[in-house]
Amino acid sequence: MANPEGNRLGVRSVDASVLPMQLGRDQRGAVAAVVALILVPLVIAVGIAIDVGRALSARTSLGTALDAAALAAAQETSENAALATLQRYLRANYDESRWGTLSAFHVTRGDLTLGVDARATVPTTLLRVLGLNEIEVAAEAEVAVGGSNLEVALVLDITGSMAGRPIKDLKAAANDLIDIIVRHEQTPFYSKVSIVPYSMGVNVGILADRVRGPISAGTCTTPGCQFYRFTAADGSSQTFPISTCVSERTGPHAYTDVSPSVAPVGRNYTSAYNPCPTALLQPLSSNKLALQATVASFTAAGSTAGQIGLAWGWYTLSPEFGIWTGSSIPAAYGDTQTQKILVLMTDGEFNTAYCNGVIAKNSTSGSGSLSQKINCNATNGSSFSQASRLCTAIKSRGITIFTVGFGLDSTTAIDFLRSCASSPQHAYTADTGAELRTAFRQIASRISKLRLSR
Repeated sequence: MANPEGNRLGVRSVDASVLPMQLGRDQRGAVAAVVALILVPLVIAVGIAIDVGRALSARTSLGTALDAAALAAAQETSENAALATLQRYLRANYDESRWGTLSAFHVTRGDLTLGVDARATVPTTLLRVLGLNEIEVAAEAEVAVGGSNLEVALVLDITGSMAGRPIKDLKAAANDLIDIIVRHEQTPFYSKVSIVPYSMGVNVGILADRVRGPISAGTCTTPGCQFYRFTAADGSSQTFPISTCVSERTGPHAYTDVSPSVAPVGRNYTSAYNPCPTALLQPLSSNKLALQATVASFTAAGSTAGQIGLAWGWYTLSPEFGIWTGSSIPAAYGDTQTQKILVLMTDGEFNTAYCNGVIAKNSTSGSGSLSQKINCNATNGSSFSQASRLCTAIKSRGITIFTVGFGLDSTTAIDFLRSCASSPQHAYTADTGAELRTAFRQIASRISKLRLSR
């Protein structure tokens, strides 16, 4: 049809049948362009979120490691020594392979404080497209140092249930506590630790004759000789050798710390299936190498006579027990310049008590077969009842008790540890090795009168 205006306006006619197809192509192109514009910043945002989140986790880990390192470094008497300890402790407790490389350490010592800071570089992933290859994180802490003498007894469970990873975790936790508490410089205040590893008894080594009384040669049917022949709980005749381990004290001084010259402690005749532990008791010492050597000697074996470990932890802190010499002699009770602390750790129920120096027939599950037990019940009653009475006696002497339950599934053991501790705040539990180390560090910081004061 002709344009009545003669098409003077130059308007070109359009075939309507092809219009939708052209509009569709134009719309798809527009959407693709919009998506491209959105996708680039979205990828960048995701990259930032991932890398920044990882950096924040690294900073948290660095801060946790730095807190413990600061407490250890505060024991040193010079900035150089403090810096060396700070670096050593950080490298042991901050996982560089996971989070990033430690890059800087600083120590600032004041009259009553020690300030520390550390930095680490965390490698990025998606942010590398923007040219950002790493993120630096930092943490800082300040430690205020209090003053008093410290005498700390570590009473540690090395029974058979601690075999494998648990005994390794215990060694690491004990060494952490020793690092924090024992100062290289022992003036104006000293800090000493004793270590009492226990299983079916406590191995006192060359002190055995002195604390239990001398042993005669030969075999006898009355305790006191080299080999003791007795009737076992299953009716069989057994002969066990004397060991350098000791069992609980009986009689009117069972729950006191009087000298063994007044009341000897119990003898220990052992079965080959439940032998005396090889790790020896270590009296109070400020020699870190000696303390660490004792920890390194731990091997897991045997049943659980926690009451004997608890008693000997007390004896190492007692000025009245009377067998210690030199720098291992504890301060007097009531000395206002000295804190006395006992840390009791166990991973299960106490199950081993004694009659005539042999595991009693009414000792509970895990203490051995009837052929390994004597045919009489425990003279002092159950392990837990003995331990509870000891806890009360120890606290009455002004000794603070911390308890640590490791991987406990026994309500009896949990309830005992809570009641034994000086307060509910002095009772700790841990299910993993990392939690055990945390508990020991927290205890160490409290008893060292060191506090993080950020």
